[in-house]
Amino acid sequence: MRKPYEKDWRYSWARLWCDDATRSLFSHISSEGKENIPTDGAVIFAPNHCNTLMDALVILQDWREATLYGARADIFRKPAVNRILRFLKILPLPRVRDGAQAVLNNYKTMEEVVECMDNGMKYCMFCEGTHRPKHSLLPLKKGIVRTSLLANERFGSRKPVYIVPVGLEYQDYFRIRTPMSIHYGKAINVTEFISSNPGMKEGKIYRSLLGILRQRISSLFTCLPDDETYTGRWMLTKMAGPDFAMAAGDDLISKAEGFENQRKEARLSSWSFGHRWPGLRIVGKCLLGLVLLPLFLFAAITASPMWILSTCISKKIRDKAFVRTAHFGVKFALMPLLLVIWGIVFFLCLPIKAAIVALILFLGSYTVFYETVEHGRILLSDIRLFFGHSDLKEFYSQIHDHIIN
Repeated sequence: MRKPYEKDWRYSWARLWCDDATRSLFSHISSEGKENIPTDGAVIFAPNHCNTLMDALVILQDWREATLYGARADIFRKPAVNRILRFLKILPLPRVRDGAQAVLNNYKTMEEVVECMDNGMKYCMFCEGTHRPKHSLLPLKKGIVRTSLLANERFGSRKPVYIVPVGLEYQDYFRIRTPMSIHYGKAINVTEFISSNPGMKEGKIYRSLLGILRQRISSLFTCLPDDETYTGRWMLTKMAGPDFAMAAGDDLISKAEGFENQRKEARLSSWSFGHRWPGLRIVGKCLLGLVLLPLFLFAAITASPMWILSTCISKKIRDKAFVRTAHFGVKFALMPLLLVIWGIVFFLCLPIKAAIVALILFLGSYTVFYETVEHGRILLSDIRLFFGHSDLKEFYSQIHDHIIN
């Protein structure tokens, strides 16, 4: 079997569809801090893990070259799935609950990871061990330090080993066509740390490196305390930023939580609040919607196999953090097929120039459809808020006045 670090033209072509499918799910993906990533050694990315497979995909689309990943070992049990995941440069990471033999196999995977790093591949490891759609950080697992120490033992004398903290910030974990950002922080030079602390016991090495890593990751995204104040602090973060939310008093946090609970119960978007001229905002959106209606209808029709299937699958998913992953999978699988089908239809039924234009418009149809749906959802919320819910508007104004004063 081909090594993950070896070039594969099939993988390169698949990346084109993969990266396009990933970007189509967000209105914008920003990237900051790439200058912090060392170029003189082996790199392990250490992001917070909050949005299932999308966390890996947004990092992957940020780099032209391939990135190596790890995933839980139980999904590799079927030979066909194992081949597909390895083709995608994803390796199995057994856990204790998978059994003693599986844990022993973990060392084989780590050796393979180290070999790939030695051959120039970046490795991405989600050191929380599991995903959780919250703006907070779970305790970090030891695996990332264990991998870095093994890599340092193998080739640290030739080139340094770095752990690069990464902060992933999603505006919304579940909705399509919302923005997100990637922040790369200051790298931890594991090789330098080990050489600067001769004789340090292994346990202290793990605690020290994990402590540094946790501090650096948490500084790269909105990291809130995972306690009873979380809902209120997140609402204040959206209104005034994380610094204000972290410094807010208990009374204001309680008010913000009460507002957030009532808003969700009323099924209103948080983006409908706080606008100076809500009536003009509604009229402007309605007029724009009428102008763009033909484009939306074209997008809805041509992309219907994708969004209908995505919607059906999403309704059956219990963990809603996987909804965006389901949309990704459907677009990645169906887009090439639909491109061929609609290409044939367009060129058979339309003049050549019109067929070319229609095919180009189809390429963006999935994005246009969900962008319109998201704006339409907020517009309906704007209208409902404009003609009612005076209690919620007053509640919001009280919190806003407290912030600015």
